[in-house]
Parts: sequence; structure tokens; C-alpha cells
Amino acid sequence: MLTEAGRDEAAARWRGTPAERDGGAPPSDSAEVIRLFGAKGDDNSPTLRRNVARPTVTFADVGGLEHVKQQIRRKIIAPFEKPGLFNAFRKRSGGGVLMYGPPGCGKTMLARATAGEAKAHFIPVAITDILDKYFGESERKLAEAFADARRQRPSILFFDEIEALASRRRSSGDVGASLVSTFLTEMDGFSADGDGILVIGATNTPWVVDSAFRRPGRFDRVLFVPPPDQTARLAILSLCLAQRPLAAGLNLQRFAATTAGFSGADLAHLVDTAVELAIEDSADIDTLTPVSRRHLEAALQEVRPTTSEWLATARNYAKFANESGLYDDVLAFIDKHMK
Repeated sequence: MLTEAGRDEAAARWRGTPAERDGGAPPSDSAEVIRLFGAKGDDNSPTLRRNVARPTVTFADVGGLEHVKQQIRRKIIAPFEKPGLFNAFRKRSGGGVLMYGPPGCGKTMLARATAGEAKAHFIPVAITDILDKYFGESERKLAEAFADARRQRPSILFFDEIEALASRRRSSGDVGASLVSTFLTEMDGFSADGDGILVIGATNTPWVVDSAFRRPGRFDRVLFVPPPDQTARLAILSLCLAQRPLAAGLNLQRFAATTAGFSGADLAHLVDTAVELAIEDSADIDTLTPVSRRHLEAALQEVRPTTSEWLATARNYAKFANESGLYDDVLAFIDKHMK
């Protein structure tokens, strides 16, 4: 339990803004986790996309997912860090990587951390920045995004929800066929002028992405980003609960262990629900009641993981449409964690 003095101090911090509580430090609450794991950040605006600094976030800021980080270091970061060695073997430092997995599991955060690790510019591209109702404008904007990446090498060009630009073409007369062709032409152009430029695409539905995008030289490296493991869940819960009034001795390990299948956004929702319950208790007795085990357990009765439907769909594709082995990692994850 909090002492009276500690409760007063917590209440004072609780009433202040994040900047007031931390002397100007950036907020680290559940809204930030939702921004990183779920909803799009405002850094996707066209203006910011033209003037992008190198991000400071690195893998040290991403809890867990060590297997995914290891693959990224070997397949993506190493060519950026040792271009001379790769040039000696006629291996360029660039190309395309496709990240896929359930929504809200940190694909955007991993892409940003990859740029930080590689000391490269991070250029996020919102789909709304590209799609345009006027004929030819979408293709022009897409070409401009690639031109931005070429001007700011080393750079990582990041397309979230890439299926909107790279979905399967139904016919040669399909409205989206021209945009797909433009995208493929830009990717092929990297063969001659793509050193130091990496294109990362993220999607929740890899099965709708045109197979032409996974041809060698395009998005030929595919990474499955699963729901966070227990280490990552503990880090996310700790981040969400930072700067909140907490009951003494609250054991977050317990809740990290019992939330398998929760995405980062799900965990943020869980914490927000527990906080709402603590606020209700505080209002009822007119005294600040810190978030406790009881609040988190009650929240677990209301909040369910949102990845289950995605994993069920992915399981079907992994079993019946996996000739290329694209979904082997999904099957391995389901066999290990979801039985």
C-alpha cells in the first residue's frame, strides 16, 4: 500500500501532464504503445516524409522478439554496417523485406528500430499519401517516395498496409494494375541504383499480396512478426503502467505470463481498462486508489486477445497454401504457443 505522503505525491503526479511529471520527458503510457503497435503515428504526414531524421529508437527499446531481431540483424542491418565486405562479394546493401503478422504486434516499431540500428534515415509512407482519385497521380506520388529514399541514403522506405498498393492484379485492365506495375518497376530499378536503400513493407494479409512482389530482387526476404512473447509482454505492460499510481508489490510477471496471444495494442487496452476501474474506485471513496492486482484481474475478464482470428486464418493458409514455405514460421509459432 502507498503511504499517505506517497499517495499525495502520486496524486500530484497523476494530475500533471506527462511533461510536468517528468520535467519535459516524452510520454511513455499506453497511448504511446498504441501508436507504436497499432494505430498510425503522425510521422506519416507528407511534410515529415520529405524531411526525415535518423531515428534514435533501437532494438534496446523493443522488448522480446529476439528471434525476429536476430533475423533482421543478419538479413538487413549487417549489409548496412559493413558495405565494403558485402561489395567484395558483390552483395548490395538494400532490397526489399516484407514483414507480416497480426495487427498491433509492432511491425512499425521494428521497422523504425531497424533504421535506428542501421543508422539510416527512416521514411514512413502512409497509403493515404499515395492513393489519389486522379488518373496517374498515385503512380507519380509512389515514384516520388522512392526518389526521396534515393536522395537520403542510407535510408529505409517503409510502407505500412502494403497490400493496398501490392494486392493481386485481377486483370490487365484492373485500375490497380498500373500502380502495381509502377511499384514493381521502382523495385526493379534498385538493381542498378538501389545500394543503401531498403524497402520494408508491412502487412496483416500477406496472402493478398501479388506474388510478383516476392520474386528475387524485390520483397525476397519475408519475416513473420508474431504476437509479443512473455518478455515483450512484460516490457509493454511496464511501459503502459509507467507514471501511473501503482499498488506496492504489484507483480507484472504474473500478467505477462497469462496474456499469451495478446498484441501490444491488446495489452495497452488491458491497462487502460484496469486504470478506468481504479479511477472508478477512487471516485467512489474520494481517495486515490492505485492500480492493483484486483483491477488487472478484473480487466482480464473484459479484454480478450484480438490475434486469435488472424492466427486461425493464417493457420488455414499455412496448411493449404504453403507450397513455397512462406508460412512455416506461422505453423511453428502456432504449434509452440497456441495449442
